[in-house]
Amino acid sequence: MKNPTHTAWHRLTAAARLAPREGPVVAPFGFSTRVSAQAFAARPLLPSLYELFSWRALSMAALIAVLSVAANLSPVLNALRDDPVAVTDPVTEALALT
Repeated sequence: MKNPTHTAWHRLTAAARLAPREGPVVAPFGFSTRVSAQAFAARPLLPSLYELFSWRALSMAALIAVLSVAANLSPVLNALRDDPVAVTDPVTEALALT
């Protein structure tokens, strides 16, 4: 049994191949401006489910980043306080030796 959409597709593509060709097709003046304005003007009333979950994931990632910095701040500051290289400039130390 033949698929009716399959034969219809072949019939349409064959007709499109036989259609006369004209010169280069150019979009009318202002077409791209109008299309982009319509694309940005149409905002959905409700955000998509993907958008809601992505904002939640972003907020959770930011919260985890802030908490990890806060948890590790005191050990880093203690290591910098105890490190003599961090207190003095190595270039100044090397120039003082000469």
